[in-house]
Amino acid sequence: LNLLINASRAKHDDNEYLHWSTEKAALCRQQDLEVELFRTQAEIGLVMTHLGQVNEGLAKLDESINQLDQPGSIDRMDAFIIAVKRKINALNDLRRYAEVIPLGQRILARLDHYEKHAHDYAEDSYRLSWSDHPTDRDRYLDFSRAQANGFLAIAYASLYRGVGEGARMIGERIVSPLQKANEYLALFDQSDYGKTFSARRMIIPAQMALGMYDEAMATSDEVARRMATDTLNDDYAVILRNRAIVAESKGRAREAYNLMNRHAALAKVVSDSLHVSEAHNYSALYHDQEQKMEIQKKDAALLRMNIYIVTSVIIALMIFVFAIYALWQRGIVKKKNQVLVQQISEAIEYKEMYAGVSRQTEEQLPLNEQTYADPKPGKPKKSDLLSINDLTDEELFHRLREVIKREFLYLDPDFDRQQIVEIFQLSNRRVGSAFSKGSEFSSLSDFIRDCRLEYSCNLLVTRPDLSIKEIAVKSGFSYASTYSTDFKNRYTMTPSRYRELKANM
Repeated sequence: LNLLINASRAKHDDNEYLHWSTEKAALCRQQDLEVELFRTQAEIGLVMTHLGQVNEGLAKLDESINQLDQPGSIDRMDAFIIAVKRKINALNDLRRYAEVIPLGQRILARLDHYEKHAHDYAEDSYRLSWSDHPTDRDRYLDFSRAQANGFLAIAYASLYRGVGEGARMIGERIVSPLQKANEYLALFDQSDYGKTFSARRMIIPAQMALGMYDEAMATSDEVARRMATDTLNDDYAVILRNRAIVAESKGRAREAYNLMNRHAALAKVVSDSLHVSEAHNYSALYHDQEQKMEIQKKDAALLRMNIYIVTSVIIALMIFVFAIYALWQRGIVKKKNQVLVQQISEAIEYKEMYAGVSRQTEEQLPLNEQTYADPKPGKPKKSDLLSINDLTDEELFHRLREVIKREFLYLDPDFDRQQIVEIFQLSNRRVGSAFSKGSEFSSLSDFIRDCRLEYSCNLLVTRPDLSIKEIAVKSGFSYASTYSTDFKNRYTMTPSRYRELKANM
């Protein structure tokens, strides 16, 4: 049953793991093997957490640990340590690293107690006995203590990493996990077990969590060297993943991407291979299958060629259809833009007619045929100032609009509310109220921008000799970039596009 349990655990077959552990627990109850029962119950608790029964599994682990947590024999001490390690494994899988720390310390405390009171521990186990080989005791203590230090290093490192950069100013509570992680990592490295293959693999997560990427990579390289060409395993998949993380941390995104893809592919292969217990027999059959494989390669090459041809034809057809669709869409967009340009021109002309503003030049011509001869901002007439304080907000707006547009005051880049205040002897509040309450504009600046944009529309058509920058300046804009942005926000197209469409109408 022990062999079956170990085999199912190695294959990551949790259902088999639970089945054989349950059978062993029943046998232990029959034979009244208390220590072995709780050791096995710890195995059951671990696999239950793997199968999603977290609370039940942890409860079973706690029961085993509490039942075994007392001196008495080397066998009970070993069963206690095994049970604690199984709970640590479960907590690590759940990322509950803070709960790992007291468990790791309990292992160290039990080992210290054993060393000080060895005579209180009977050698009654078929698993552990130092009678024939006393050096086995030192190896056991080194192994168990090193593993506990490793668990603590990983837990503290994971806690340190989980805090995040933004919280490291808190103080001692944050610095402590880093110090503790380094302390236990050093103790782990000093042990004999810490130099073994399995130990180096175990400690890599702590090094990665602490950002010790060079050390982690050195450890990974050491593991890889020991594996030689045997890279079809979980260990090498973990190495690929860690190398991807390191590459990403150093800004080598493409390398990280390739390594993570290799990791994913290898992990799948390894996972699949775990279910193939007789995979080693395939090598003996290779020569018998070589000819069939060669035929399959040729068939596959022919199939790839056919797929390539069909794919190429499909892609070519798709490109052709897309090109036709793009041209069709372009025609639709062009027609829509032409309609929009016509609507803009008509809207501007209608507004001018509605406003009833008498222009200083060429007022007899339609708006889209006027050729503004660089009008200069003028001054209001005396009649424009009469009874101005008695007007409502709406009436005041119409008076101001008429004067501003008739005298082209908006063509002055510096024209603003202060100038209106000075010209018409009005207060800031009165001017603001006229435009915000007496008009469709939210503010005076919106009105001025509207006047400048409408004026520029006519220049774009009637003055083809002017550049966009020159039109911006003549329309009262200080910067061509501001003009282009405002124009596009208002008319959903650039000034150049408007000019082009208008010229083709």
